[in-house]
Amino acid sequence: MRIHLYTEPNCSACTEAKSFLQSCGITFEERNVRQDPEFLRILQDELDSCTLPTLVAGDTIITGFDRGEYQRLPVALRNTNLRSDELEPERKKSAACRPDFPKNSGGSEER
Repeated sequence: MRIHLYTEPNCSACTEAKSFLQSCGITFEERNVRQDPEFLRILQDELDSCTLPTLVAGDTIITGFDRGEYQRLPVALRNTNLRSDELEPERKKSAACRPDFPKNSGGSEER
């Protein structure tokens, strides 16, 4: 299973999330939304998030970094050979860096 962590530079919560995952031996792909506009599009349009970091592991999505939420991630995440359907779907939200993202389309709608 692929684990993606959406981040941006100078985000202390992003740094904490990366350090936590590394300390647990969880392999992940960092997706810097400032370096790749496609990652920003995915974050906003497909994941409906504007919070960093955002962790995506199968059907589990955690917005922001909350140590307690990350500690509750299934132990199975340490085994990246599992299929995403082997994890129980859930969506977690927490506060973290909330950068002002430019909208990809016109309009004044806020997220």
